[in-house]
Amino acid sequence: MTSLYKTISPFSTLEHFQKIIYELLAQLTKEPQTALDAANVRSNVHILKNHIEQILEKRIEALPSESISEDEFEDEWVVLSWGLLTSLTRLPPETDREISQTFNHLLVRLVNVARPMRVPRVCAAAKLYWNRFHELYNSSLHYLHGLYSQLDNPNCNIEIKMRAFFTRQLEPCLTAFRQMSAENTPGFHSNLRRSQVDRLAKQEKLLEQDCHEIKRYYASLAYTLGLLAVRIQGFRYECQTSTVNSYATPETLWQLLNAVFVTYEHVLNDALMCNEPSNSPIMVTNNLFTFTCHTLCRTLIYRSFDIQIVSEETANAIQTEMMQCRSGASTPREPKCFASAALIAMKPTTGVKRNNATANSKGTGGNTAHKKSDVNSQEFVTIPPTFSENANAWQTTYPHLLCTTRQKDAVLLDSRAGTVGKRPLFYFYIRARTFSPSGDNFHVRTLSLPFTISTRRNQDCQVQRMNSSYTATCFWMYGTCTINGLLLNWCDESLTWHQFKTLTRQYFMVNGEVTRSMEESDYALLEDKMHCEQCTDESETDNIGISFKNMLCSHLRFDTDTVQMRFSVWRGFLEVLQIFQDPKAAVKVLWEHYLMHGFLDTQAVIDLLGSRHNCMVIRLTYILGGSVCVSYRNPCGEIIHLEPLELKKLQAKSILEYISDIAETAKIEYVLTYHLEYMPVSSIIEKYFPVDDVKRVRGVASNITDKGPLNHVTHVKFTPLRVAVVACREQTPRPSPRPPEVVENSMDSPEMMFATPALPRRFLHDMDAHAHHPNPNDHDPTLLMLMNSSSSSLTPPSPITDHSFEAQLEALMKAYGKTPHEVVELMSFASRPMAAPPAIRSPTLAPLPEASFEDLLEDLNNPLSADFLSLDFTNSNHFLRV
Repeated sequence: MTSLYKTISPFSTLEHFQKIIYELLAQLTKEPQTALDAANVRSNVHILKNHIEQILEKRIEALPSESISEDEFEDEWVVLSWGLLTSLTRLPPETDREISQTFNHLLVRLVNVARPMRVPRVCAAAKLYWNRFHELYNSSLHYLHGLYSQLDNPNCNIEIKMRAFFTRQLEPCLTAFRQMSAENTPGFHSNLRRSQVDRLAKQEKLLEQDCHEIKRYYASLAYTLGLLAVRIQGFRYECQTSTVNSYATPETLWQLLNAVFVTYEHVLNDALMCNEPSNSPIMVTNNLFTFTCHTLCRTLIYRSFDIQIVSEETANAIQTEMMQCRSGASTPREPKCFASAALIAMKPTTGVKRNNATANSKGTGGNTAHKKSDVNSQEFVTIPPTFSENANAWQTTYPHLLCTTRQKDAVLLDSRAGTVGKRPLFYFYIRARTFSPSGDNFHVRTLSLPFTISTRRNQDCQVQRMNSSYTATCFWMYGTCTINGLLLNWCDESLTWHQFKTLTRQYFMVNGEVTRSMEESDYALLEDKMHCEQCTDESETDNIGISFKNMLCSHLRFDTDTVQMRFSVWRGFLEVLQIFQDPKAAVKVLWEHYLMHGFLDTQAVIDLLGSRHNCMVIRLTYILGGSVCVSYRNPCGEIIHLEPLELKKLQAKSILEYISDIAETAKIEYVLTYHLEYMPVSSIIEKYFPVDDVKRVRGVASNITDKGPLNHVTHVKFTPLRVAVVACREQTPRPSPRPPEVVENSMDSPEMMFATPALPRRFLHDMDAHAHHPNPNDHDPTLLMLMNSSSSSLTPPSPITDHSFEAQLEALMKAYGKTPHEVVELMSFASRPMAAPPAIRSPTLAPLPEASFEDLLEDLNNPLSADFLSLDFTNSNHFLRV
């Protein structure tokens, strides 16, 4: 049997040591039911002891090397020392004395290779306590060394001196250390929490460097206490094995060592970090999520983790108790119990799919789907520890947790002043049951980042108003970032306009997943629309900021004859973000390449298009909550604002398809970019929206297209259809009537101002019907120009069947005897800069009876005429027809 214990161990790394120590502690804490179980435990303990001894021999030889940095030395030394101390106190009395002797000799060797203690970073409030501790620490080591030297004196009553050492030296030293920790630790946690908030706001992973500072701090605490504990354990072992001086009692020796262990428990009672939620601060009920909790001190060996969801008020009480425990006012061995604010459940990591089976007594089969009825909702769940290869420490992770429901008696709304619309906040409360070097267990605790719990029905598009309050609550909480230790306090103070712009810019870039930010001009629309009588207190007269209530107040409006919308600034912001987040909309492509503008008011669009032709402007707008609007200038000089495209329309057709159809129907060739450059529509479509696959002829093989037997398959080529989008008018223009066979040689009649070319016979019926039912739009000069052509008063018109623009322009030139040079001169208005966009004559106004060709062109060139009305989006009736 002895040869089995002395086999050469294949393990040599520190990670192997940590795993073997965990297995040793598991064996030592077992309660054997039979003699066979007890024999197996003893055998396993001896095997593990053999591995531990050989690993330590290799590591102790490597520790004095100069290639090991101070941080690496401390990390390894504390793991080896505290691992041995935690195991030693659990060795049963009947265990072979060889194990105890081996472990104590290894501890002595660790003390001999130890490096001097380094001073950690101490805040101003803790400086006094640290200086006091450092002075008492040095004197305690000197006193302890004097006790060592007196063990060989049989006449020296070492018991009295040990009690004096405890009262005068050790206890004040450890008290000062706990006070230093109570003042110094919150600052490290606040810095870590700030890094967590910043990473979550940017949707980035927490990096190792974010935790480096606090991990170094806890390693220094463990190293300082470890130097003291190992020396006291060595003195205790010498007293127990001394044959000369027998005055020392086991109780007093244990009192000395246990005082250090209790301090170790107090200062490390919060050496945990929970980085949840890591993706979104909005938890949805019954949605699975992965839970991970990291350790901040590698010496801690955990037994289990209890996960609980608590309210904001309860989290505040938990933090208060943790601070008291850190200073020694309460014990971490039996922490208080707190009420849960929501139920939590675990989904098994293995099992069958959802079926009608029921779980049997053996635990196989049954239902493992993540339905609330399939899992056992509890006040808290317990998950086992796992060893992290990346962190080289014990922590925990579980892939399938879910929050099933909020408690019925949980406070759902915060009724404090200024927090109307604030959703309740929750925290994960983690209690890690840990092996204590005292032989007992203590709890290491922490709190997660705050989050809200949204029920599944709030994800429906019909209740986005409710969901917007959840996102607004998290935006305000994480944006203001009022850190109080592990907590984020709610900020009732208002934001300045600059702070609001900075936070929303960052939120837009992160959640919209874009690199192009919003500019100052994009906020011009909102600057004077953040306050109303309902959301602004009368006392706030000067320097009015932007409060949480202002952001959620529904004082923005959009009214039509059929729709009346009231929405808040935040909801409009979310609607715009949803457009960017949907890959089908393809809005992100145009935004990132500066092919579309931000939030422009109507006058800014008019100014952009007033002096430009043959181009369109694509911009964001808060109309319909949040949408994309396309405006262009038609050949007649009219500014056309097309119907805004909200998310529903953009999910059916991407913005690139809309641009392609608008350019084709409106004869627009260019897009005016953000940098006021002309970008051909054809280039945009070719680069970002290849349509070769859409327009290609598709071959279909089928056995139902022709007669014949079932196995007779024929091949047919189908040309796909594309749904086009065109701009519609309030009343669709009718075809021009066919002129009479005989034309009078008189220009007095207004009907003969333009003589219409010959039309196909299918329009003759419309001409007769139009004669009996006149239309007021027939006198619209623009429609007359587009629908009629003129003939000379001396020569009857020649029959023209070509209705192209070129043919009708040629007919007009012949009728009025105009040369191409004269026509170009008359149409030169198109190249002249204009102060305001040209407007068309209102359809309700009749044309002048003496109007000539030059008069009509002059009317089109004179936007200040009383007969013309400025056309804006509010009174236009241009919409998109599919």
